[in-house]
Amino acid sequence: MRGVHYSIQDWPQVPAELDWLTSAERERLDGFRFEKRRRDWLSGRWAAKLALLEISGMSREEIGRFEIASAADGAPLPKLDGGNCDVRLSLSHSNGRAFCAVSSAATLLGCDIELVESRSAGFVETYFTDAESERVERADPGSRDLLVTMIWSAKESTLKALRTGLRADTRSVEVIDESDGSGVGWTTVRTLASAAGEFSGLWRREGRFVQSIVARATQPRRLF
Repeated sequence: MRGVHYSIQDWPQVPAELDWLTSAERERLDGFRFEKRRRDWLSGRWAAKLALLEISGMSREEIGRFEIASAADGAPLPKLDGGNCDVRLSLSHSNGRAFCAVSSAATLLGCDIELVESRSAGFVETYFTDAESERVERADPGSRDLLVTMIWSAKESTLKALRTGLRADTRSVEVIDESDGSGVGWTTVRTLASAAGEFSGLWRREGRFVQSIVARATQPRRLF
C-alpha cells in the first residue's frame, strides 16, 4: 500500500497518563458523560496520533504536538502545533477497537472497522444496491455474515472519503468487484460512488473484525 498509513489500537493499549493530549483535547474529553464514549474517543485519538507520527517521520516524544480537532462537517481535522496538517485522516471505532488511516492531502480517504455479525435481510434490502443484494443472495450461507459486513464496511469507507458519511444514501455507493475479502491479509476492493466515480481500496478480515480503506488521488494517480 503506497501513500497510506494506518494504525489499529485496542483500549488497553491507550496510555493511562494523558500527557499526549493537548489542552483543547483534555477539555473536550472532560465533557463526555459516558465511559464508553470516553474510551472510544481516547482510543481513536491515540490511533490517529500514532498514524500521524508514522506518516510524518516524527518521534514518539513529539506525539503531544498533534491534535485531532473536528472540521465543520464533523470529519476529524488533524493539527500540528495548532496549525492544520497537510494530510487526510479517517477514523473508525468498533467494540473497543479504533482504526485510523492517513494519507497526503491530495487524496480522498476513508476507513472503517466493523465487527462481523449477523445482519437481517431487511438491512441488506434497505442499505445495499440491487447488485450487492444479489451477491448476498448467491453467497454460501456460511459466508453471508462476512460478505455483508465487508460490503457495508467498504461502503462506509467510501462515504467517509466523500465526507458525507451516513447522511448520504448508502445505495449511492456500490462495491463493484467480486472479491469477498476472505483471503489472507489485505486484498483489493473497488467501489463506485454515483456522484464521484471509482475508488480503489483494500479490505481484510482480522479475527472478529473487518477493516477497509478506500482512497482516490485528487490528481490522476492510483494509491493502491
